[in-house]
Amino acid sequence: MNKNRRLHRSIRTFALSLCFVLFGCSSPQQDTADGRTEITYWRTLTGGAGDAQDELAEQFNDTQDVATVSVEFQGGYGDLAAKLMTAAAGGTGPDVTQLGTFEIREFARAGLLVDLTDYINGVSGIDTSDWPGTMLDAGRVEGGLYWLPFNVTVPVLYFNADAFAEAQIEDPPETWDTLFDLAESLTTRDSNGNVIRHGLALWESTWPLLSAIWSEGGEITSPDYANITLDHPVTVALYSRLQELVNSGAAIVPAKASGGHRAAFTSGRAAMILDSPAPYAEILRQSSSFKPKVANYPAGSQGKIYAPGGGGIAMLARTPTDQRETAWSFIRYLLQPEQIAYYAKRSGYCAFTTSAQVVGEAWLAEPNRKVIHDALPHLRGDFSVNMSPAIRNAFDDAFRRILIRGEDVVTVLREADEIAERYIQRELAPR
Repeated sequence: MNKNRRLHRSIRTFALSLCFVLFGCSSPQQDTADGRTEITYWRTLTGGAGDAQDELAEQFNDTQDVATVSVEFQGGYGDLAAKLMTAAAGGTGPDVTQLGTFEIREFARAGLLVDLTDYINGVSGIDTSDWPGTMLDAGRVEGGLYWLPFNVTVPVLYFNADAFAEAQIEDPPETWDTLFDLAESLTTRDSNGNVIRHGLALWESTWPLLSAIWSEGGEITSPDYANITLDHPVTVALYSRLQELVNSGAAIVPAKASGGHRAAFTSGRAAMILDSPAPYAEILRQSSSFKPKVANYPAGSQGKIYAPGGGGIAMLARTPTDQRETAWSFIRYLLQPEQIAYYAKRSGYCAFTTSAQVVGEAWLAEPNRKVIHDALPHLRGDFSVNMSPAIRNAFDDAFRRILIRGEDVVTVLREADEIAERYIQRELAPR
């Protein structure tokens, strides 16, 4: 059983006891020696994305004399989520936390998170009128708002410009059909027919596939999980085409142990990959034998519709009531245009609001930054697949069975849909 499945099973197992602990054993307000209220913030991410959070907390501490934010790094998203659950069971933990999209719904239903509706709409609220798409809805669970986007990322196509020139291809693909055709055109072989360079290396992740499915008019699930369609005809057609490319050698799903799709690209063994902007600096640095470029994901029959990625911010229910306004002031600070722009410049994530883009206008004019941010208007702020272990695990397993083990597409997707339909009932059962 993988880490995510163990984590979500543990969340369900301890949900009831957590509620009793959270509402019965809140920690008292902590004050520093200078009379400030101390707020603890748990974060994930390393490199610039982690350093920038530390810097923003320091800047917040310097801008006022009411609160002091203490930042604690907790490892990856999965590690942080597991530690949040363990801490909550003991009535401890942070006041504010970074949180990935996988745990939003389950943590909210377990009573771990504060409903932020009154805060965001209050006198000290946040103007979200220039947020892209339906990003605010991503944190809505059963009428409450428990999560706000912070480190937002968009899909990015990386391509080998030298390979494109060699194949006399001038531009990156505008449509998914063109991308799949180019994967064949960009594949090179030796005199014995062995593949030297694959046209496309696939990430062992279903995140890129959501953009392809949505933009072609397909769906995995409705946001309320009333209509689950893992075997949608669009998904069947997508997986069938990808499987054909894998079977022919035009596409490959590299093992993580070998460095995965990114290593295949930077080594020149693949001409294109579907990814996010997060590894851009690393990919640029490691692609020493050719010129890498970035482009937006292709469009489908419905236009450009992209699945968002990244994480956000939440307030923990264990935070004492009289400390929550102070905790909110830190969340509000992080989500102001200046701070969003600062974080985007330092981390590689997106300045996802129009006002933040105005603040960062100068550096956003850089060609690669512009390409990345051109995708923002096309984001569909829908994390319903991410937030359901039943659906996500079934969809991920179908990916492996079809593209790694080569099993029949229709059969696998039908079975995956049946599994998701069965287990979603357990997830949605009243608590």
